[in-house]
Amino acid sequence: MNRVLVSACCLLLSFTSMAEDRIISAGAGVTELLIALDKQDDLVAVDVTSRYPAVAKLPVVGYHRQLSAEGLLSLAPDILIGSSEMGPQSTLDLLSQSGVDVMVLPTETTTENLLDTITLLGNKLDRKSQATQLISQLDRDITTLEENNLKIKHTKKMLFLLLNDKGTYTAAGSNTTAHSVMTLAGAANPAAELNSYQALSAEAFLAMAPDSILVSGRHWQKYQDIDTLIAAMPLLAETPAGRNKAIYVIDGSALIGGLGLNSIEQAKQLQGKLYPNLSTTLDLN
Repeated sequence: MNRVLVSACCLLLSFTSMAEDRIISAGAGVTELLIALDKQDDLVAVDVTSRYPAVAKLPVVGYHRQLSAEGLLSLAPDILIGSSEMGPQSTLDLLSQSGVDVMVLPTETTTENLLDTITLLGNKLDRKSQATQLISQLDRDITTLEENNLKIKHTKKMLFLLLNDKGTYTAAGSNTTAHSVMTLAGAANPAAELNSYQALSAEAFLAMAPDSILVSGRHWQKYQDIDTLIAAMPLLAETPAGRNKAIYVIDGSALIGGLGLNSIEQAKQLQGKLYPNLSTTLDLN
């Protein structure tokens, strides 16, 4: 009888150790990585920026910068994973005090940080093999982008603009994901001397003379076409980008939480549009 009881206890412990974690993902880039690492079945909720078919039926916990401790705890998570943009800190502290493992990933906008983050997640979530495969694919993509950039004879200037109702010209400087995406795509950012996002005076904007403009798809929805945008922001017409109607749209989720998988994909597509003669060497699938 005792042997039967011991065997039953051992079996129960074995099943318990095999049980998967209940994960909440806060941030599109984080969710994207978890799906790529084959952890989507362990997700119990995602934030509002995580718009992927694999998680479409999961509960949404709100915006990753404005998380509610009560809402998260009601889902009985084991782990909350997000970038350093996740918050507020009071919510994260309450979750930690309640026994939830809060994993904050760095948001540096470099390819090195992205690869390190994948390794970190692979080790944490027992997905080392998947992480290795993903890193190998990304290494190839990044190498192709960099090799193509060496072939560019005339580097185009591209400026990322935040579109808003105020009509201000707010550009992405260095230390932004937008800057990293443009650089990977082979473009030169004329606002690179700025830190983060800054509003430009009319004189500063015109002096940058961008060959092309990059905008987020979420903000683009208000305008839908280039002429409408130029009418709302007339200074665009005085730049090479406006005169040539060289305005490109990027998936806004690729800019959330640092450089991510979609950021690399967007850089590949952007490079192909800016430099069509290089597109034959890019895998755009």
